Amino acid sequence: MGKFKKTIGLIVALTAVVGFTAGAAMAADTVKIGIMYSMTGPGSVLGPKQAEVAKMAYEEANAAGGVNIGGKKVKIEIIQRDDETKPGVAIRRATELVKGEGVKIIQGGTFAHISLALNGEAKKNKNFLMTTNGVPDEFFLKKKKAPYSMAILGDNGMVGRGAAGYVVNKMKAKRIVFFMPDYAYGKYAWAGAESVLKNAPGVQYKVVWSPVGSADMTPYLIKCMEFKPDVICFGQWGNDMITALKQAGEMGLGKKTKLFSNWIITLVAKGVPIEVISGLQCQIWWYHDMKGFFDKEVVKLSAAFTKKYKAKFNMPPDPYVMIAYYGAKEVIRAINTAQSAEPAKMYAALMKNPNFMTAKGPAQWRIDGRPQYKYNSWIIQGLTKAERKDKWDWGKIIDVYEGMIFLPATKDLGW
Repeated sequence: MGKFKKTIGLIVALTAVVGFTAGAAMAADTVKIGIMYSMTGPGSVLGPKQAEVAKMAYEEANAAGGVNIGGKKVKIEIIQRDDETKPGVAIRRATELVKGEGVKIIQGGTFAHISLALNGEAKKNKNFLMTTNGVPDEFFLKKKKAPYSMAILGDNGMVGRGAAGYVVNKMKAKRIVFFMPDYAYGKYAWAGAESVLKNAPGVQYKVVWSPVGSADMTPYLIKCMEFKPDVICFGQWGNDMITALKQAGEMGLGKKTKLFSNWIITLVAKGVPIEVISGLQCQIWWYHDMKGFFDKEVVKLSAAFTKKYKAKFNMPPDPYVMIAYYGAKEVIRAINTAQSAEPAKMYAALMKNPNFMTAKGPAQWRIDGRPQYKYNSWIIQGLTKAERKDKWDWGKIIDVYEGMIFLPATKDLGW
């Protein structure tokens, strides 16, 4: 009887070991990727769409069999979280993903300060981080950036540099007001603009700050007009940009001076009255209708992505939606190239194979974890109601930024 009990005990123990091993093998048959965007809070106008298109890219990879790890196909498991547009929430949930769920790869970023917070956690947790929004300039400092963090869009300062360069060099403005939002994004964008303006001969400039979430921009617009500007550059983001441009229109400012939007997306442009945005020149990261642009490959790639996105979501993609998709594609490429989901190997794989293609055209990863695009941004001009073909057709591309104008030298960042 004693031998029988020992035999049964051994069988039970062996069964438990086999079960545990099988469970571990099953767990290893998936790669966990955390997706964290602003599903609620001020970023919710964009965050859900960033999340859905990122998931679309990962679902496409799974439909093709998964990613390649160690010579076999492994499926991607998505674990989604909401940062609530709050840095503290983003930090807490990033740590929960890494330490609680075993996630080594996180994609996210709707607002700049959230991405900076995620970078700080990635430095502690050593996870791979792909941000797909404009991040604070300090993100790329060698002493600040987490070892496996990447930012596929770029920094906030580039917005200001591009806007200032255009109004000075193309619009030939001599008296310029930058009307900027009083928080981190606005501060970095203004620093970029001022770096251009202070070196522009004969140009006088002023900055006017607006509180985030202000329902009444009138007092600040009056301050802008007191400078008697040739152009007002609007630097607000999201709903604040809509409010500022609407109220500028109600005040008739477009008849007294030129207006320019430093950085716009379709979801914002659609909220601005047609009579205000018609003829308005804006800087844009990318536009869903690139017809007429001289680079036929960009036109083709943009049309293909827009068609695919519209078929799934019944609307054209926004610029930040487009880059969230390609951010996910670069995560997938990193895993496939490294044949591993280990952050260090993924990051090294992209650094050794830096060239990639998006609907914006060709790009190349730099040592500081951001790409150099052939086409940095475009200038788009708002269409009149009569010129529009459908409800999403609001602008036409009239100019493009090429080359190195947007990016600081890596040596200036400590690399």
